[in-house]
Amino acid sequence: MKRVKLLALLGSMGLIIALLACAAPTPTTPAPTTPALTTPAPPPPEQEVYKWDMTYPLYRGTWDWDVLVRWCDDLRVASGGRLDITPYAGGEIMPVTETFDAVSTGTLKIDFTYGPYWLGKLPMSIYSSGLPPLTLPLREHYTVLYYERGLEDLLRKAYAEHNIYYVNTILTNNAVILSKFPIRKAADFKGKVFRAPGIYGELVAKAGGAATYFPWGEIYGALEKGTCDAVEAGPLSCQCDSGFHEVTKYFLETPLTPLDCWCLHINMDAWNALPDDLKMLFYESCSYASDLFTASYYVHDADWREEIVEEWGFTVTSLPEEEQAILRQYTMEILDKYSAEDPVYFAKATALLKDYMKELGLLK
Repeated sequence: MKRVKLLALLGSMGLIIALLACAAPTPTTPAPTTPALTTPAPPPPEQEVYKWDMTYPLYRGTWDWDVLVRWCDDLRVASGGRLDITPYAGGEIMPVTETFDAVSTGTLKIDFTYGPYWLGKLPMSIYSSGLPPLTLPLREHYTVLYYERGLEDLLRKAYAEHNIYYVNTILTNNAVILSKFPIRKAADFKGKVFRAPGIYGELVAKAGGAATYFPWGEIYGALEKGTCDAVEAGPLSCQCDSGFHEVTKYFLETPLTPLDCWCLHINMDAWNALPDDLKMLFYESCSYASDLFTASYYVHDADWREEIVEEWGFTVTSLPEEEQAILRQYTMEILDKYSAEDPVYFAKATALLKDYMKELGLLK
């Protein structure tokens, strides 16, 4: 009996082992795999380089020329070499008075310029050069009008009608007068000849003087020969670096405006062809240019004020508030005249200015 049980047990175990052997997978040798062939990614397309010649109203050799060159160099680096802008001084490519039309037609792609030159073509250029004479006292007031009250949009639309994209305003320091005679009241303008462009010239005429325009390179000779008696040409250091202090004796320290501005024009077709990142770089770099120019003007203006008084014997004068009020009224009359001529853009810009002046208690 025990033998039968043992044989039965051994038989069962054998059956189980056989079943397990049948259930186990047969080991196989994996087949060699062939690496998948992939098409290499194409190289990135070569990016276009925009190599443009840029006009500038002043000439080489001054510190502000060096600031301009630095801005162009930095723009080249920031764009990875795609914006290759070469500056040229006034008259090197064409007369300064022709650059507006050249940008409009596309003969010139870009112009680093000054608004008052273009008053006869575009009244809104008054607002591209900063604040009209003796209206608002602080540079911050301009930035409020420009960015918060709608002036930027009005400027851009007005310039667009001339096929020019108004990129941005580039702030600097104030605008002052060097002269051969003292200016202490509005009546002192009477009978004198000023080199004064744009609205500054019209202000001189309102006050009884005569205004004329000379390109930058001719101002010194005009003062030296007595063709003009005084000059308005932006910040003090800008004028002294060009030697105007050598042929004048008086410095009217009361600024006609707290900021005198450059502006950047680009032909509309050239602008539209730019990729969006370069458009934004141009726009934002104008604020950087404002910082560079403003800081440099502040330093050099202070240095030159000390020098013309201590070494050149200049007399420094100022306008009392009541005399400023007389000139301010002349400015408002000029603005009203251009508002009637351009109700679409200029009148709206002047309304923005007047409303802000009223808010600040500077206009009734």
